Amino acid sequence: MPIGLTYLFEGSILVGMKDTGRRESKSARFAKAHPTVRARRAERTREQILRAGLKIFSEKGFEGATMDDIALELEATKGLLYYHFKTKEEILSAILKNSPVIAALESTLNTTEYKPFAEAVRTATARALAILEEHAEFIRFLHVQAMLSGKEAEVVYNEVIERMRQLVAAGIELYKITGEVRADADSKHWSTMLVSLVISYFLQNQMFGSSAKQDSEYLDYMITNLVGAITTASAPRVAGR
Repeated sequence: MPIGLTYLFEGSILVGMKDTGRRESKSARFAKAHPTVRARRAERTREQILRAGLKIFSEKGFEGATMDDIALELEATKGLLYYHFKTKEEILSAILKNSPVIAALESTLNTTEYKPFAEAVRTATARALAILEEHAEFIRFLHVQAMLSGKEAEVVYNEVIERMRQLVAAGIELYKITGEVRADADSKHWSTMLVSLVISYFLQNQMFGSSAKQDSEYLDYMITNLVGAITTASAPRVAGR
């Protein structure tokens, strides 16, 4: 079924308010009888919107893109678009939430396997950098567009950086319980520094020439100092450090 017709079918209660009432009744009965079918159809529509939104954002930039552009790419009415998303910020937020890049980063930071704190930080950092490298084009796109749009920067911060920071902060709190991290360490501040270090290291190595690249020794040096500043004397050390 074409997407425009799908919307008219799904939203018949909205478009048929002044009709005879039979369309409302049929739609309501169908929704009650087939809630799973309706939910799947709505989910497919949302996925189509997100694909169209990502394409338009990539072509025109977030600042230059409009809801009209996305509706045109979708070959659907603006009514369908606004039924699912009120603003392009909501579309971008949903794109990020459903991004395999963000899911992979969260999985890396939210690992349940236990390692000594210093080893856990290095392992998570290495995995995160590998994921960023694998999806370098997408990350560069987000970075460049966020610099051009204050609204996009806010969405990217909330859906990517802040979520990563919260996971790192939760990890630091857990290591306080094990006694490896000092009880007085401010997990919010230290998680911000760790996340900022990883992101800045990746972006500098991606966006500038080879002469400006930071080698792995620099990253290891910074991590060693950050970890050493908040660990207790009893915390296990990584061999050779």
